[in-house]
This record gives sequence, C-alpha cells and structure tokens, in this order.
Amino acid sequence: MMFKRVFYHELKNVTRDKMYLFFVIFSLIMAIVAYLLVPYLRDNNSILVANLMTILFILMNSFLYGAITGFTLLDDQDDNVLFSLRITPIKVRDYVLIKLSVSYLFGLVTTFLILLTSGLFATANIMNMIYVMILVPIQGPILALLINSFATNKVEGFVFMKLSGLILMAPIAGLFVFNWTEFLLGVLPGFWTVRILSMELLPTQTFILSSSFLYFVIGMVVNGAIAFILYRLYKNRVHI
Repeated sequence: MMFKRVFYHELKNVTRDKMYLFFVIFSLIMAIVAYLLVPYLRDNNSILVANLMTILFILMNSFLYGAITGFTLLDDQDDNVLFSLRITPIKVRDYVLIKLSVSYLFGLVTTFLILLTSGLFATANIMNMIYVMILVPIQGPILALLINSFATNKVEGFVFMKLSGLILMAPIAGLFVFNWTEFLLGVLPGFWTVRILSMELLPTQTFILSSSFLYFVIGMVVNGAIAFILYRLYKNRVHI
C-alpha cells in the first residue's frame, strides 16, 4: 500500500515538473533512437561505433532516473516532507528506500526496452543481458544518493549531477583495457556492466575473469557497497 502511494507520488512529480517530464521522455527517445540508429550503424560496417552507442544508451538510462529521484528527494527536503513524515506512521527510512526502489524499477524496465530495441536480446547471450538488466539500474539509486548525500539544494544538486557525468562516461574506458589495470576502474559503478557487455561485443579479447557471472557478482558487491556507504552518509545528513 505504501509502495503504491509513493509510486503515484513519483508519477505526479513527473507530470507536474517539466524537468522531470523531460528526463522520462528522453529515456523513451533513447530507446527509439537505439532502435533506428544501432542497426543502421551495424549495417554500414560501423560495428565499434554501434557498440559504443549501445553502451552509452544503457548507462545514460539509469543515470536519468537517478537524477529524477535525486531531485525529488531534494524537493521533499525543501518542502519539509521528510520532517513531516516523522509524526506519521510511515517511517522516513522506508519512504526513502521505496523512492529509490521506484528509481530502480523504472531503470529496469527502460533498460529492457533499450536492450530489446538495440537488437542485443536477439544476438547476445540471454543470461548476460539479464545480468546487465539487474546490474545497471542500481546506478539510479547510487546517483540519487550521491546528489542528496552532499547537496543541500537544487543548485548544488545540479553541480553534483554534472560531476557525476564523469563517473558515467569513465567506465567506457573498460572497452579498451584488458589487463590487471581494469580493476582500477572497478570502483566505478558502471564498469562492471561495461565489462559484461564487452564480453558480448568484443568476444575476441582476453579478459582477466573468464566468466561474466563473476563480473556480475563482483559488480553487485561493489555497487551494493557504494550504495550502502552513500545511504549512510545521506541518513546522517538528514537524520532519518
């Protein structure tokens, strides 16, 4: 019941705020562009570019929903929603965790759409695509927590969102790293998703770990640890 209320609250935020609406529409536009652009690039012998575009679309998707959730949490803070919840039966902690879960859920659905429209589900190993679907949406809650752990208002939130763009783009370097130095990129949430996709898109390369499942497990541990640390920082900052 509480999940349903928070879910409706998120939908209302999307429809009443043009910035949030833009983010949602943009993720759908990415799916359409992936459907049209990626096959075109592959048919015209631009396979590397097609693969880079696919990875970029997948990473950006979760980034957008993390930004939406991050700014709605800042709105809740500015409007004293979190403070008001303290005198209700609803725990503030549960409210925040449900909002983060909604971000993950949206990211999961739209990641599936991008994988489907880009043609990867038809050509790639199904289990690897499932690993990607589970792993990449975690970046949404991570970004939302990153913004709210350090930003106290929307202006600061925009600054941290722009800086986090570097975190979004840096894992793409994993496409060109195939020795022990790859683990230097392992602290970046998106790296493990990129590595699983690399095993599909660049099958002739040699990887340190031979199993995509191992990359998935390590990625879940790393992303989970980052999310936990950021959640603790956010919890201490807003006293929930």
